[in-house]
Amino acid sequence: MVNLESFKVIIAGGGIAGLTLANALEKAGVDFLLLEKREIAPQTGASIIIQCHTARVLEQLGIWNEIWAATFSLTGRLHFDERGILFDSSSIFKQVEEATGRSIVLIERRSCLNTLYNGLKDKSRILVNIGVASFWEDERGITVITDRGDSIRGSILVAADGVHSTIRDLLAGAVSRTDPERSQYLTKGFTSSYRAVFGTSANGPRDGLTRPLLPEGIVHHVYYRNISGITAAGAKGLIFWFLFIKEEKPSTTPDCPQYAETDTRATIEKYGNLFACSGYTFSDLWEARSHAGMVSMEEGVVQGPWNNGGRVVLVGDSICKTTINSGFGGNLAIEGVCNLVNGLVSLLRRNQAPTTQDIVATFNRYEQVQRPRADISVKISHSTTRYESMDSLWLRFLRWLSPWIPLSYQVKSFLSYMNPAPILEFLSDSGSIRP
Repeated sequence: MVNLESFKVIIAGGGIAGLTLANALEKAGVDFLLLEKREIAPQTGASIIIQCHTARVLEQLGIWNEIWAATFSLTGRLHFDERGILFDSSSIFKQVEEATGRSIVLIERRSCLNTLYNGLKDKSRILVNIGVASFWEDERGITVITDRGDSIRGSILVAADGVHSTIRDLLAGAVSRTDPERSQYLTKGFTSSYRAVFGTSANGPRDGLTRPLLPEGIVHHVYYRNISGITAAGAKGLIFWFLFIKEEKPSTTPDCPQYAETDTRATIEKYGNLFACSGYTFSDLWEARSHAGMVSMEEGVVQGPWNNGGRVVLVGDSICKTTINSGFGGNLAIEGVCNLVNGLVSLLRRNQAPTTQDIVATFNRYEQVQRPRADISVKISHSTTRYESMDSLWLRFLRWLSPWIPLSYQVKSFLSYMNPAPILEFLSDSGSIRP
């Protein structure tokens, strides 16, 4: 294989996108340095659903077995109305697994991040508690100035630093005078109409409870007017739950609400009596929690180019954010990494010292193939969130109709979404380098 070490990627952000990118670059033999402004795998967020096409990528990276050891297959879904009456059930996850030969699993986000980190052979390339303060670039590369004042030289900078991206804000500031419309796209790219209380709870007996909260592998959905919920036993010994609430009015980044623990407690006090899953309320799940919080559910796709016409490119939640209900977010971030790295590896195999023009062309091709996936994922997630909260008369009718939609059609739709997803083209399914 061609030695690609002379080309260096600086990654901003150590979340799902950033750590997946680090693993992919290491597999490809491309030099990188990842900067994470906090610790790796902080106790934030609840869970991530890993779909079949994403499991295949994690197999290529050699980390799927560790994830599988901590989880089990999701097999079915149960749907309950506002009175707690079961109105629909399906074995859709089991059917999809049979069709693809791969499981759909739920895993604690922190555990997933730790697994991605542990998969790296050279952890000296991961620097924690260091963020990006600024950068400047020339024809030969890019220089990043950290928030500690250090200078780091690389070939490109990849912004994998999430929905509140520092790099995206720096790009917006850089063009605010010359291209105010572009600056607005970068600054106000997401809206939020819902908030989500999320939690991780022990799935076992506790005071007053003599049986596990939930059977393994079954996802429970509950539907209320402007409110919905999801609860599932995903990882071994844990359940993950969400309570979604429509806001009184939508907001736009960077002004979407940020919630303190007191806000979360107040929300549980107001809505905790609602039925969440068989025999339990959201208050029961809250009392059994090991971790919980509340966030705005931003959604949208950043318009305009996802690069700065130079050596900086955006990936993951920094350019696309989906609502939680469909579970697309982390999977979509990994898809974006695949498309970006596939282009970079192809470029570097042709030219180990590409010009800025070559790099921009590669960034543009990455966006060209990833943007349609981002658009459809946001659209589906947007509709699902509103369907589950019965946000209109039509959606309430559709919920009534849903038990009569053939399972075969649902499975076909699920597969049609997953099948076009990319993999790492330079790796075989065994993880070996393709010539």
